[in-house]
Order: sequence, then structure tokens, then C-alpha cells
Amino acid sequence: MRKIKKINKCRLCESRELSKMLDFGSLPLGNDLALNARQSKSKISYRLVLNNCNSCNHFQLGHEVHSKKLFATNYTYLTGVAPSFINHFKNYADWIVNRCHLKKNDIVLDIGSNDGTCLKAFKKKKLKVIGIDPAILPSKIANSNRIFTYNKFFNESSAKKIRNDFGEVDFITSHNVLAHVNEIKNVFSNILYLLKNNGYFCFEVGYFVNVVEKNLFDTIYHEHLDYHHANPIVLFLNKIGFQVINISTNSVQGGTLRVLCKKSTEQNSQQVSKFLSNERKKSIYNKKHMSQWQKKIQQKMLRLNKFVTSKINENFTVYGYGAPTKAVLLLKLSKLSKSGIQYTIEDNKLKINKFIPQSSIEIVNFKKIIINKPNYLIIFAWNFVDDIVDKLKSKKIKNIKIIVPLPDLRTITL
Repeated sequence: MRKIKKINKCRLCESRELSKMLDFGSLPLGNDLALNARQSKSKISYRLVLNNCNSCNHFQLGHEVHSKKLFATNYTYLTGVAPSFINHFKNYADWIVNRCHLKKNDIVLDIGSNDGTCLKAFKKKKLKVIGIDPAILPSKIANSNRIFTYNKFFNESSAKKIRNDFGEVDFITSHNVLAHVNEIKNVFSNILYLLKNNGYFCFEVGYFVNVVEKNLFDTIYHEHLDYHHANPIVLFLNKIGFQVINISTNSVQGGTLRVLCKKSTEQNSQQVSKFLSNERKKSIYNKKHMSQWQKKIQQKMLRLNKFVTSKINENFTVYGYGAPTKAVLLLKLSKLSKSGIQYTIEDNKLKINKFIPQSSIEIVNFKKIIINKPNYLIIFAWNFVDDIVDKLKSKKIKNIKIIVPLPDLRTITL
């Protein structure tokens, strides 16, 4: 298996005119958690470069790690861990059913369905649900909860299997997945193949405008091949046979772009045209702003290092909270490691007793806070800070200071 290859042409428009925007050097895979500290230090690193297409302005990685290495074996992310995410899917299902006029027993397919959290919300509305996900552990959890899930990659073969088993589907959804897929053009083609005529497809992806404007750089990692904003993706969708009828943003995962499409050749809605026009005024179209971005990132990480190091030097104990994929880049650029942060707390049971790659920071369960109450908690999973603070308060945890590293360094006192 070839583990990594260079991306030489735009993943959307196939232009070979790519420009390097950021170069983070080499990093280990954030989800490739180690079984012990020694193994953590020896985890393999892969190049992490962000490029921009000079033709369609799509942002994407410069190198692609093999998908089996990324997702099929040691992938431990679970959608259903965060209460805010569960509530988000409930509201999403309500909106989709009304907006797309879905009715009882209509078929809903979720691509990259993880543990089935999103499909649970649709199943409660008496819709027939199907999941597909290549990660073994989340798929097992979904099936154990009676959310029918294929443990496969979504490709031409699996799309034919789904169509043979269930026929054409009424609605397809995907959440924070379409930045991850290797053959993105084939994925969209297979979605068209599975949808009924005038069937709906809605997907959510991280919104790259938010990443740049708020300096949320740690969302750049090997699993995310694409960094979407609306203009390039709408151009691509129209070209292959989708009408885009609604685009919106929300605050989930630090900022998400939601695109609702229809299998139709009709013109995009006026709302979409207005969104695209407004987006073209954003900072990602400002070359000077983009060229200064890496400097801003370095300044933020230097400030974080100085703050945390000063607390450690004052003999305060500092733990982490969360072991998300993004923690690897944050730790590298801030130059923080086990020497200052011995443990990080996790609510995802699949990550407990493992180690963040190359940092040797041990991942432990919530009881560690109660037994050895630290003075500070640095929230690596900063996009779920509200959920984490609510949990700490519900457990009567007091006199701990919370460090939120991004979007801007701040502290919260419990």
C-alpha cells in the first residue's frame, strides 16, 4: 500500500496551477493514537501542505495519505459524544424533513455515518435510514443500535450495492466528510447515481472562510484533503448535474458550510447567488491577507506557549481536555508536550488509555480530574468548550481555570 502521494492537480477543476499557501512540515496522523508512550514517539510523520488552485480558488492539501491508513483501522472519532452535536442533528432532521418534503418510509442515506447519530434523528421521524462508513468501530456501534450501516468506503462498488439492495434513494446527507474523501469527483457522481430524479442532497463541511478569518488553523490536518468555500463547490456541483437551492452557515465545529442541492439542471436559487456574491468579498480572496496568515498563526502559538509555560514554571499542574485530531498540529506549533501536559481527559471511551502521537501525552478518563484535580485545563477540543464547561459544572468541579486556545486565547474560571 502506497501510504502518501503528491497532489498535482486541483481536486475539483483539475487545473495544475496550484500555489502553496501554508507548509507545516511533517506531522503524524492525529487519529493514529499510540498504545504506549514509546510507540507514541515513533509514529510516522507525513507532509502537511496547503495549496490553492489558481483557476477555481479551491483550497486543498498538497499530499494525500492512503484512505485505509487514515480511516479503516485506527479511527476512533465518535459523533455522538458531544451533546451539542446530537442537538444539531435533531434540528437538522427537522429542517430537512420540512424543506425537502420527506414523508414516512422515504429512504435517507448518510455517507460517512460514523456511529449513526445523525440517522437516529431521521429514524425517529419514521424514515428508512441507511449508513455507510469505512471505520470499523463506529460502524459496529451504529449497527448495535439498529442503525443499518455498511462498513465500507463509499465508491462505485458500494453505490451499486446500495442501489441493488434498496433502489434509488430520496435524500442523501453527509456531515464533515466531504473534506475527507480521496476521489471527491467520483463520490459526487455516485451520489447522483443513487438519487431519484429531483431527489435532494445536503452536506455540511468546515467553512474555510471561518478557518482563515478566525485563525482556526488546527482544522488543517491529513484527514481533511479539501477546505471548502461556496464558490468553487457550487461551480463544480452545477457542472455535474446539481441545482443548488440553499447555502447557509452555522457555528458547529468552529464554523460549518451547509449546501442543499437537488438532482436537477434548473438554475440556482437567488439566495445562492447572493451568498456567492457576498463570499467573494471575504478575506480568502485577499492575497495580502492570505500571505500574512502563517505569521499570525505563529504569533498565536507563541503566545499560547508563553502562557502555559509560565503556569508550569509557577508549579501549577496543566492537563488537556480532549484528544481530537487537531491536537497534533496545535501541540507541534505551540511546542507543548508531556513535559508540561502529562494527561488529557477524554469522553470518548475508544481513546482512553492511549497516547497522542509523538507527544507522549496520555489520554485518560474523566475520573482523573476528580482524583488529581489540576489547576488548569487546556481545551484541545475547543469547538466543544461549552459542552465541556457544562459537564465540569454538572460534576461540581470548582477552582479550575480553563484555557481556550482558539479562536483567541482566553481563560474561564470555574
